[in-house]
Amino acid sequence: MFHNFTQEDNFIRRFAFTVKNQWDELAVADYRKTSFTYGQLAAEIEKTILCWSAAGLKKGDKVAINARSSASWARVFMSAQIGEFVSVQIFTGFTPAAPAGLVNHSESRILYTEQGIFSKMDFEQMPQLLAAIDTNTGELLASRGGFDAIYSRKEEIFAMSHPGGFSAEDVCYPDVPLDALAAIMYTSGSTGNPKGVMLTNLNFSSNVFMTERHFPYRRGHNYVSVLPYSHIFGMVYDMLEPLCYGMHLIVLGVPPIPANLIPALKEYRPHVFFSVPLILTKMLEATIGPELRSESGAAMLEDYEEHPQFCKKLADTFMEAMGGSIDLFVTGGAAIPEDLEKLFVKKLKLPFVTGYGMTEAAPSICLGVLGDYELHECGQYVDEIVELKIDSADGENIPGEILLTGPAIFKGYFKNPDATKEAFTPDGWFRTGDMATMDSRHSVFIVGRCKNMILSSNGQNIFPEEIEVILNTLPYVAESIVIQKDNRPVAIIVPNGDKVASDNLSGETLQNVMQKNIEHLNTLIPSYAAVAGFRLQYEPFAKTPKGSIKRFMYTE
Repeated sequence: MFHNFTQEDNFIRRFAFTVKNQWDELAVADYRKTSFTYGQLAAEIEKTILCWSAAGLKKGDKVAINARSSASWARVFMSAQIGEFVSVQIFTGFTPAAPAGLVNHSESRILYTEQGIFSKMDFEQMPQLLAAIDTNTGELLASRGGFDAIYSRKEEIFAMSHPGGFSAEDVCYPDVPLDALAAIMYTSGSTGNPKGVMLTNLNFSSNVFMTERHFPYRRGHNYVSVLPYSHIFGMVYDMLEPLCYGMHLIVLGVPPIPANLIPALKEYRPHVFFSVPLILTKMLEATIGPELRSESGAAMLEDYEEHPQFCKKLADTFMEAMGGSIDLFVTGGAAIPEDLEKLFVKKLKLPFVTGYGMTEAAPSICLGVLGDYELHECGQYVDEIVELKIDSADGENIPGEILLTGPAIFKGYFKNPDATKEAFTPDGWFRTGDMATMDSRHSVFIVGRCKNMILSSNGQNIFPEEIEVILNTLPYVAESIVIQKDNRPVAIIVPNGDKVASDNLSGETLQNVMQKNIEHLNTLIPSYAAVAGFRLQYEPFAKTPKGSIKRFMYTE
């Protein structure tokens, strides 16, 4: 049953409480660079709000952020929320032409970005903007309407507003209405053109509220942040929630490859670590990869129940490389490969769960429960903030579309009433586009996307993702997608280049191996879903920031 949300649950009020009570404690830092206490962060937020207001921004005006994750990114976002503006998040990986169009579409007044990104944009083509500012350096990249004069005086404006200095007693944040528009997130989604998801204060507040009931976010603990804030998964779990719960947020700020990540984890020893599956895969390879790949190691892992000491040794080595203090690993944003999930949960017995979310739920829908977690599930739906049902006559056995309602669900797509209408049922349930079953524990098992489903010639529903999970475990397959061609499923396969090279496979041999893979695959799936053919692709698939393959680029 939904929690009855009131102003007491407002995430801004929770952040204010943290600031006042942890004034001199560390709040946020760019890894091995600048750090801020909660008091210093509050002062920077105040300066930012005063500057925007002096420049003429009013409540509800939009501030766009098109930059990589950083301490300053967090400061700009929190300034927008506390000042009752609307933050607009734009993914840095969009094509160069896209950000300017989204800035205009969102009606943003100020753009925080980076010099390298802004150099590919034309300020004159964004006439409603007062200014473009480098998020990290603070450099004014371009301006109009006298903004430069105000920006140059931002320290003076702050000093005049607080002649006696700025202290915890000066922190008095407004009671922002729960139904107020807080942010617009332009999704990266794998189906093409981005849409502006309108998220309210309640959407964020409900997600922040439920966190302490599910995850070990604790005051004063270090939190190493590796996810992009331009994606809802990273913005909420990797930035907003650690700050609201009084943690010390360390923004990695460099690619989360093992060479960068291992030193940071060992230095800060976090207790909870959120990531996408790819990051964990690379960490496994860097720490225990040789043991996993060796003939003897692979044999013992295959028979893992008979070799508990070997599995424990691998787990201990991996945990130590991850800082030695992890109480919980959480993945989301992309489907976890079956072999990785089984290795974590069954073989190494690591404290691991996965979840399921969407931008439109800010993002939490389902969360795994440590100690009550089954392979292939994406967790139990979070009944404090969403109600979930399966649009199927028998939702436990026959997949149907996941439908949602509740405090976490967004209010619609910005300036797109047609898309908003299409996204909801007549009685107000949000159509996720994901197909799943749900058991009696309220654990959800996703089988695929509605739009990806292939209808066989005899009327059977074929879910490509279910086939891909199996195909990706076969020899020399790095990743794959199954698409429809001539009304039949066919596979596009990216080979594991390192493995192919180390085994010195010729092109002809590789083709033969893959043909045998397809033949074996077809013995493992229903005959109506049999894959009719394949082709090899030697470049990795293009992906969204959360790691989903951009399927629309590979239709035939």
